Order: sequence, then structure tokens, then C-alpha cells
Amino acid sequence: MLKKIHHVGIVVRNLEEAFGFYKDTLGLPLHKMATIQDQGVKAALLPVGESEIELLEPITSDSGVAKFLEKRGGGLHHLCFETDDVTAELQGAKDKGLRVIDQQPRPGLAGVIAFLHPQACCSVLVEYAQSVDHGEHSSLLGEARNRRFTAKRLDHVVIAVKDLEGSVATYQKNFSLTREEPHDVPALGIRNTFMPIGDAKIEFVTPLGENSPIAQFLTKSGEGMYLIALDIDYLPGAIATLADKGIKANMVKASDGNDIAFISPRHTHGVLLQLLSRR
Repeated sequence: MLKKIHHVGIVVRNLEEAFGFYKDTLGLPLHKMATIQDQGVKAALLPVGESEIELLEPITSDSGVAKFLEKRGGGLHHLCFETDDVTAELQGAKDKGLRVIDQQPRPGLAGVIAFLHPQACCSVLVEYAQSVDHGEHSSLLGEARNRRFTAKRLDHVVIAVKDLEGSVATYQKNFSLTREEPHDVPALGIRNTFMPIGDAKIEFVTPLGENSPIAQFLTKSGEGMYLIALDIDYLPGAIATLADKGIKANMVKASDGNDIAFISPRHTHGVLLQLLSRR
């Protein structure tokens, strides 16, 4: 059984430079960092609520992460689900006929891991992780911070797709997730639906027209992860902190009347980042 989104993986050119945004500006604590030779990466996990952000820097030119960076630049790389039994989840995926990358679980920064092939998951690289250090994470979340805002949790991950209902059906079949009713959001030019998992959600979006940002993304990059959204306790404090760093956040009114802010990928090492404050 899948418990939650363990982390979202982000490929960066340099970990220390990425820390300048994710650690210093957003205030995410460093949970764990290690060099993983068999994957050709140096990686770091930074908690945000029950989930984490994983930053990945390639250390060899022939690794999958290095090839991703060369082809697409930095940005969203994979989505990881936490489970109590990664062996059972991997076998279940095989039993369903899903294409997998790992035939057997293996060690990773997040614990015992295994990857499914993007072709099985609407062009999203999906990882299973069986965590082995639950206590460390919870203690980090209790650190006091003298800041104008706090990133409370990963609110949702957006996946851009061409066929909304077909993609949702795929994730229902693959991962036994439930879904919410779909809605049109004309202000953003999308039709969307959410699939809750743990304290976060996966949002599937498809364009309503040819000129929306989602339509342009699909034309340029194809289906896949589009952005991540963080729930911030005090959005004006986050906007002010970003402004101090020379980072402009574009404010938009959400369908529920709340303000949301978008940060350009040029400031976040290739990731379109959304900030919001849940009431």
C-alpha cells in the first residue's frame, strides 16, 4: 500500500548552488546527503512536511541524471511514493504488466527503492521507497526557525497530460488511488482533477485551449510533471523574502479566491514552483 509522496526528485547542475534557493531561501532543512556511486549522483533530501525534495547532481557523464540534464536542463525528474513493502509493490507492478526499470529493489538515499518506467506512468518516472530512518525526519521538522514564513508541506504535484480521464484511469490502475471530481478552471486555461495521497495530492491537468501555458508545455516537452506546489504559512512573508533575493513571484487569484504565487524556473533550478497558503 502506498502511504504518501515520499519526495519529488529535482535534477540540478550543482547542489551547493541549489541549496542557495531550497535551503537558504525556502528554509528547508537538510535531512541527508550522500554520493551514490552506482547511480552516478550526489543527492540531498530536504524535508517539507511529510514529504521531501530530493536534489540530484550528476557526478558522471554517462548516468541517467547526467543525460537528463544534458537533454532537458535542470528540473523535475521523478515522483517517489513511500511504501512499507517495496518488494511487494514492485512485484504487484510486474503482475499488472507494468514496465519497470528495476527487477529487484536496491539501496538508495530514500531507503530501499525501485523505479517504474515512465511509459507505465504517463511519462512520469515513478519511484517506490521503503524508508529506513523515520525518526530522523520527524526530529528535523521540529526545528525552530526565525523566519518570515515557513514552508509547511508539499501541497501537490501537477502532471500535464493530453487525455485527462485516460491518465487518471492509469494511475487508478497502477497505484489504487482515488480521484476527485474534475473541474474547468478558465482563468488558468485548464481542466483538472486531484488524486489525494497522504497529506498531498497529485493534480492532473489538461489544456482547455491551444494558447494556455499547459498547452504550450505539452507541445514543447510532452506529458509529464509540470510543477510542484508548496503550502506556505504566510504568503506575504514568502513574497518579501523572495524579493529580498531579487526573485519576483507572479501573483494569481485562485478559483477559491486565495492568492497563489508562481516562481519562474530560472530561479529554482528548472522547476516551476507554486506557493500558496491553505486556510
